[in-house]
Amino acid sequence: MPRFSKAVITVCLAASLSAGGIAQADDIPPSGTYRCSGANGAMDDLNFVVGPGNIYTTKKGRRGVMTIHPGTGNVLFHGAVPQSGYQGRYSAGPPPQVAFVTVAGGASSDAGITCRLR
Repeated sequence: MPRFSKAVITVCLAASLSAGGIAQADDIPPSGTYRCSGANGAMDDLNFVVGPGNIYTTKKGRRGVMTIHPGTGNVLFHGAVPQSGYQGRYSAGPPPQVAFVTVAGGASSDAGITCRLR
């Protein structure tokens, strides 16, 4: 996975905000705090906050941008780890949630991690 410098992320965030948000579609999860869990319980390191718009913030305060993949409709996390290692499938719920998937060779695999809006 390529590493992005703060300058690249800052430019992406600035472009996103000035353009009114990249792919500001209905499939972007709504603003709020998402708590993540897997088969063995809470996965606090993966918790994130959505908003404003398509910006997400990790538990450690790093920011990234979410877009929608035009072919799969998956939520793509750009920039901030650990979310950037995954794609997500958004479901309006209730409650709204994002199920993390990994993609290899064009095939999506369920990562067994679900993040729900709290």
